[in-house]
Amino acid sequence: MTKEINTHQLLLGGERVTLECKKATKGVPTSLWDTYSAFANTYGGTILLGVVEHMEEHDKAKRFEIVGVEDADKIRKDLWNIVNSKEKVNVNLLHDDDIQTIDFDG
Repeated sequence: MTKEINTHQLLLGGERVTLECKKATKGVPTSLWDTYSAFANTYGGTILLGVVEHMEEHDKAKRFEIVGVEDADKIRKDLWNIVNSKEKVNVNLLHDDDIQTIDFDG
């Protein structure tokens, strides 16, 4: 099973306590840190960057749109810089394999 299929399966369940989607096409959104904090203080979860939720869509198969990000390497670097900054994050709970870049149709 590919990561693409797993991601689509994950999205079929919709956003929930352990899944949050962020558009993030040009960079790390500031709202990511609220989610990071909430996940750190509960059971953890998955944050998908480059995914838009269309709230008006009732069909779960069409509710989420994978729009991607413009510069995945830059976003990854910025994310690590911030998560390791004591000014922004008290404790970095992430490991290298917790952050993945997934290619969808190029």
